[in-house]
Amino acid sequence: MNISAIGGDLRIAKLVEMYAKDENINKIYTYGLEKYFEEKNSKIKQEHDANLKPFIKIELHEDVETKIIMCNNLEEALQDSNIVISAMPFSKDNVNINAPFSANEITIDSLIELLKGKTFIAGGIPDRISNETSINCIDLLKNEELTILNAIPTVEGAIRLAIEKREETIHESNVLICGFGRIGKILCDRFKALGANVYCSARKEADLAWIREKRYIPLKYSELSTFAPIFDIVINTVPTVILNEKELRNLKDNALVIELASKPGGIDLEWAKKLGIRVVLAPGIPGKEMP
Repeated sequence: MNISAIGGDLRIAKLVEMYAKDENINKIYTYGLEKYFEEKNSKIKQEHDANLKPFIKIELHEDVETKIIMCNNLEEALQDSNIVISAMPFSKDNVNINAPFSANEITIDSLIELLKGKTFIAGGIPDRISNETSINCIDLLKNEELTILNAIPTVEGAIRLAIEKREETIHESNVLICGFGRIGKILCDRFKALGANVYCSARKEADLAWIREKRYIPLKYSELSTFAPIFDIVINTVPTVILNEKELRNLKDNALVIELASKPGGIDLEWAKKLGIRVVLAPGIPGKEMP
């Protein structure tokens, strides 16, 4: 069996390396991952004997590195495989594929015709692909188990930032979590376990009831500006701006704000800059730090 990997972040790069160790897979054709593999190959060449066979060393078989093929274009990458994997999220602008390791932009439209007759696996597949009856689409973001587990590295990354960027303990700090979705729920649980006073804001009355039941302090979004002066740490998970001038102006001077949501995010960054608020932009932690 052959597989194609098009674009994607560190998770896809690591997945390709895992595929290379799988005896049931013959070849992995890649496009849009060249920066990752070129950098890795460069490091290997520096650290090992100059006679080492080029490209990538994965300890399994002597010729395993030949299983990963870097292609020059999409056509070459897809011509000999029936399964195509790509990024999660697939795109951040609905125009280009999410491909931080690519030397060139890869447009979504350039991929569609080449996917016909194949199985396509990615996260957040746009309608113009999923509506094509000739493409068997598997959208990872519609897999509830995966999205829940994917929230865990995001939460761990946020905790690391909260520790690294402050001089105070999390214990007894006042922490506001904006949003009570998958990530928000786990954030509340982990910060509570570390001894923080956990506040959580949500829009739905049912969510506010669950927040209260879990013994966190529930807040409506309309109440944030009133409570803002007490927060030491604010973590946003909502991809809609909810922290505007009024809320930001009322934060204490040394408050740390961490943005986890994708664009446009939940923080008015222009006002945060004007007011000198410390904002750490940290969307996409799993694909950058914990693949």
